[in-house]
Amino acid sequence: MRKKIIVTFGQSVHLGCFARVPEILKYQPVTWYHHSKERGRYEVRYSVTKHIETSEGGLVVIAINEADSGRYDCYLGGSLLCSFSLVVDAHRCTAPSKGNDYQKIYSDWCHEFERYKSALKRWEAKQSQCSTNPKDNELELYQGNGNV
Repeated sequence: MRKKIIVTFGQSVHLGCFARVPEILKYQPVTWYHHSKERGRYEVRYSVTKHIETSEGGLVVIAINEADSGRYDCYLGGSLLCSFSLVVDAHRCTAPSKGNDYQKIYSDWCHEFERYKSALKRWEAKQSQCSTNPKDNELELYQGNGNV
């Protein structure tokens, strides 16, 4: 099943098949393909300016333009995992004109912000578990071991 995503010119989008890659699949190669009218099917090459691979095998497409429209397929170890149809709405570059448009954009922004806040809290919690002082780690090992 292909998921359709409509984006506006200049926007960035995250395409992902997993919220978290299952442990058993972690070491399988993930390959993304883009099917476009201009170039046909080709393997997506990662770069810091256009296509970024996420830690969970997803793909972030940055600064979208009309050439980015088309189908994106994600293969895991040679098997099709998920597929996205990316539609670039080049006419929606202008500011929203209706109240409903503003509400939708605000709602989308709020949800995205909440996800970032949640991710930041998880990161901070993990960081607080890691100690930069090796003596602290030794103490934790000693206490957790139960040996005197």
